[in-house]
Amino acid sequence: MSGPVVTSEAHSPVVADNSARHFDTFFRTEYPRLLRVLSAADLSADDALQEAFTKAALSWSRISAYDDPAGWVRHVAVRRMLDERRSSRRKRAAIERLDVISVPDIDDRDASLDLAAAIGGLPTRQRVALSLFYLGGLTSTETGEAMGISAGAVRFHLHEARVRLRERLEVRDD
Repeated sequence: MSGPVVTSEAHSPVVADNSARHFDTFFRTEYPRLLRVLSAADLSADDALQEAFTKAALSWSRISAYDDPAGWVRHVAVRRMLDERRSSRRKRAAIERLDVISVPDIDDRDASLDLAAAIGGLPTRQRVALSLFYLGGLTSTETGEAMGISAGAVRFHLHEARVRLRERLEVRDD
C-alpha cells in the first residue's frame, strides 16, 4: 500500500484528491500574479512566495476555508520578505562594525537614476507598500493586512515613498 492510511471520512482519498486539485488550480492562478506584484518590491519575492505557497499547501484544508487564501499567502510572503530584509540589514551592520567591507551608499545623488533604481533605493516598507498598492491594486487596508501594519501606516509609507521618488527623479539643470 502506498501513502498514508486515512481513517476519517472527512479526509477520504477522494476529498484529498479534490483538495490537491483545488490547490493546484489556486497555485497556477495566484502564483504568477503575486510574483509580479511582490517582485517589484523585492528581488527575493520568488523565494518568499514559494515558502508561503509551501506553507499553504501543508495546511490547505484550513487555508482554503479562508475568505481570501491569496491574501493569506501574500501576507506570509510579505512577512518573509521583511524578515529577510531585516536579517540582511543586521548582517550588513555587523560587517560594517567589523570594518571588513564598505557598503556603497545607495543615496548617491550624483548617479543617474531611473525609476526602477529609485524605487530600489527606497526603504523596504515603502517599496512593499508601493508595489502592493499600485501594482497589486490593493486598498490601503488590504496592503496593511498583508504587511501587518495599519492602513494609516500604509498611507504614511506611500506618502514618504512618493516624496522620496519625487526628490530622486527631479530633473536638474546643472
